[in-house]
Amino acid sequence: MSRPNPAIEPAGPVAQSLRLGFGALRLGTVVLALVWLGSGIRAVPPEMQAAVMRFGRLARLHPPGLVLAWPRPFEQVELLPGPARQHDLHVMIGTAGGPAVTDPASAMAGEVPPPAAGLFLSGDGGAVLLDITLTWQVVDPAAYRTQAAHLVPALRRLTEAASVAVVGARGLDDILSARGDADPLAEARRLALRADLRDAINRRLAALADEGGGLGVQIGRVDVTGLLPPAAKFAFDAVLEATQMAEQGRAAAQIDATRAAQAADQQHDQIIAEARADAAERIAAARATVATVAALRAQAAGTDRATMLERLYRERIGGIVAQAGTVTTLDPNGARVILPAARP
Repeated sequence: MSRPNPAIEPAGPVAQSLRLGFGALRLGTVVLALVWLGSGIRAVPPEMQAAVMRFGRLARLHPPGLVLAWPRPFEQVELLPGPARQHDLHVMIGTAGGPAVTDPASAMAGEVPPPAAGLFLSGDGGAVLLDITLTWQVVDPAAYRTQAAHLVPALRRLTEAASVAVVGARGLDDILSARGDADPLAEARRLALRADLRDAINRRLAALADEGGGLGVQIGRVDVTGLLPPAAKFAFDAVLEATQMAEQGRAAAQIDATRAAQAADQQHDQIIAEARADAAERIAAARATVATVAALRAQAAGTDRATMLERLYRERIGGIVAQAGTVTTLDPNGARVILPAARP
């Protein structure tokens, strides 16, 4: 009868438990290794990009999609905004407070400026409040990753510096319509304020990049709301109201002047027409008189004066006598009275 070999014979319950435990540990180790190897696989959503960092340095960039990278600590995948994604930042300048901007009367009237607005001085000595919102996108992922924690305060300082330069180079009417100005050139300059402010901020960002401290972003659009300080708004409103009343008075005066001018023109035309008619009558009467004299002159040709006068007397005495009630005829050479004949 053969004896069992203790090297291959199953041991007791403890040995079996140890073998099962080591088997589970090996299986868990394999699973953990597979999970660790797959930890470098990530999906990049749209409008994002992946920065693969190898030992803390940027190795490559991946567009949206599936990224394959070595697991930590060899490589690390970080999600960054894509270049097509737009971000909005309401710049918190916050220099619009204080009694110089909001007096008690304006505060009681509800004229309170936005808390994020900044107070700036224009080139002609006017005060203006600007509420600014930036729209930016990432153009340098490496610089953006480095400066992401300082992006908001840096953009605030750059925006404030650019606003001081841009506003200081303009008049108050080139920033907002404070006096109701309808000048098309001033309106065009007000519309160009946003583009000028955007270009000024981008120039400062480019200067930072040239010095090695770039933020990795670029400003695509600047939205600006220009406001008057509440303490000065009432004065500008009063001036605007007075200007409108003056314009109304001037318009009424122009209407009255136009009516007076029209009445004067009518009187002028009437006087000229009457004068022309009177002149025409006088000219006609003078021509008739001249015609009579000319006719007498033509008749007097070859006749003495006494004969011409007697002929005229005989021609006209009949009409004169016909208008008289009674006629008494005397002989100029004697005292005889010639009785008038009976009239039919």
